[in-house]
Amino acid sequence: MTKVISFKCIGNSGFLSLIDSLLAILLVLIALMAFNLLLAEGSDSLSEDVNMFKTSQDIMEIMSSSIDGKDYSMIAEISYTLNKYNNSKSAQREVSDKLVGFFNKYLKGVHYSFVENNQLKGKELAADGDRFSSNNLTVATRIYENYSYQLYVW
Repeated sequence: MTKVISFKCIGNSGFLSLIDSLLAILLVLIALMAFNLLLAEGSDSLSEDVNMFKTSQDIMEIMSSSIDGKDYSMIAEISYTLNKYNNSKSAQREVSDKLVGFFNKYLKGVHYSFVENNQLKGKELAADGDRFSSNNLTVATRIYENYSYQLYVW
């Protein structure tokens, strides 16, 4: 007498067990990818920080150079205006108007603050936003004659 053993039941449960384990692995992978996505979204990229630093340095370099066929740089012009009128309020307004026009041309979509620290004791001459509320602030500094200028970009 030979016994015939049926494997029909064992084969089905093995298949269901395989599908069950694959679904469990898939769920674990989805959870890991979601966790990784949340971590990556919350942090700023290092290249963005470097880009903002380069932007502030480049703009300050443009301000220090003679461009557009002018004989004087923007820094020289605003220093001359402030010095000529003894740093008066009207001179500061004139300089502020020049700076806003300049920054609107070169800094589109970027917040900025331009400050004179030596003669005007930290007076903000032009601004587009509040630099104290920013957590990613870069700065470029130039000194011209008795004036010390800082450009904050964020």
